[in-house]
Amino acid sequence: MISRALTTVLLSGFFAGILMTGAQMLRVTPLILEAEKFEVIEVAVLHSHASSGITHEHLLEGVALDLHQKVETVHGVETVRHADATESWAPGDGAERTFYTAVSNIVTGIAFSLMLVAVYLLRGKSVDINSGMLWGVAGFAVFALAPALGLSPELPGMTAAALESRQVWWIGTVIATAIGIGLFTETKSILPKIVALALLAAPHLIGAPHPFLFESNVPAELSAQFAIASLVTSAFFWLVLGATSGYLFKKLVQETSGTFLKTSPLNS
Repeated sequence: MISRALTTVLLSGFFAGILMTGAQMLRVTPLILEAEKFEVIEVAVLHSHASSGITHEHLLEGVALDLHQKVETVHGVETVRHADATESWAPGDGAERTFYTAVSNIVTGIAFSLMLVAVYLLRGKSVDINSGMLWGVAGFAVFALAPALGLSPELPGMTAAALESRQVWWIGTVIATAIGIGLFTETKSILPKIVALALLAAPHLIGAPHPFLFESNVPAELSAQFAIASLVTSAFFWLVLGATSGYLFKKLVQETSGTFLKTSPLNS
């Protein structure tokens, strides 16, 4: 049963990751590429090289002037060397970016699929494509919708609060939302449901960290489009992941393991 459950995890995660990549290529990636144009500001600097007597302009893409080095004469040609700015590695546009995006989405899909299948096993109840989609909706609410209510998806170049504080708030929101949804759906008494509602509201009452001053070269319209596109794409991913994992779990685990419901930890 373990091997069949792992097969469910791998297949559903791979399928959802591939479809997620396709969905991102349609709308999310073009918006990111558009926003990246506002990160680079070209400055025209007029200067001269005394050794050659040549006065001309260099376009600097965020490179400090002190990075210009000496002029060298090679075969009678005056050349200027510039020290390259230290930049973190990033995949190139086109096929390379698409490949690494697909790999990232597949890994993410497998990780989230593992969580869903673990929930199926722990609950010990019948799962199909419909109930799988419901759990996908729950996953979307936990990992995308609830955090986005405080910290909307951000484009490159947008002003944001300190990374550590945002990470702490995001993790706390995910945990509180997951426990809240679990208590609300899996209990029947009133008190746990009240606790669930309190947990769901707590992160938003505390409030997400934001910068004191918002400054961004990215147009507000582009930011709004990206936030909507990101949430729609994430919802699509979770629906596909939930439906696929529920269908495969039923076919590979439940229908081939007659003792599944009896041996579940929650039914023992």
